[in-house]
Amino acid sequence: MASFTTPCTVVVGVVSRKVVYLEVDSGKRVEEPVGVDLESAEPRADREFLSGHVAYTSFGTTIVKAVALGHSAYVLDLGGLKPLLRKAVPTRSVKVREFGAWEQVWNKPIFLSDKNPTVAVGASRAGALLHINAVPSDVELAKKVWAVAGVLQRAGALTLNCTCRLGLMPVEAAAVRGNRYVVAKFYLNTSSPRSRKVFFIVGEGGSVLQRKEVDVEEAEVTAYELLKSLEQP
Repeated sequence: MASFTTPCTVVVGVVSRKVVYLEVDSGKRVEEPVGVDLESAEPRADREFLSGHVAYTSFGTTIVKAVALGHSAYVLDLGGLKPLLRKAVPTRSVKVREFGAWEQVWNKPIFLSDKNPTVAVGASRAGALLHINAVPSDVELAKKVWAVAGVLQRAGALTLNCTCRLGLMPVEAAAVRGNRYVVAKFYLNTSSPRSRKVFFIVGEGGSVLQRKEVDVEEAEVTAYELLKSLEQP
């Protein structure tokens, strides 16, 4: 994970199995091994347009925005796994803080390709710092998260949230009906064995009624089964 003082704009790219973060104004550069080969996209901010896989910016306490640059990227949110806005970003526009068309991506994982293996990147704020994390991941895992979220959505109000700054990059889909809820937790970092499991919690108020851990392949069936807990009087 790399941290930057806000307001800031950071270009992220994968080069030779490393993720590179480049802060545009200060030139601060951070490199971390990620262990995944993607089509190289060296972060650059010394030309007319920004170069890299994606660019992030944060200039308010609740604002984290992003845009895809030289290659397509995909964001996972309540709309599913969908293409992130892609555009050419003039370096000049960053200097004058023109970010209106960029997408809000606070705690939303972004996948740098739609083929496996891939890299998941996420960003969040903590005080004056912008934290950006990148981990090896799997597009099929992202699709499974959305499939389970679709099942849970039948039960009630749905939320989908990724704690992107954590190394395992956990993402939770939760459905609430009245004072009961079902939560499904996935782990997007495929370098960990945890990514092959899904952890479910059924609760009522402040009490946990049931916990269950299953293989990713069983997640949708388990979600259907646990929905019955929300329907019981």
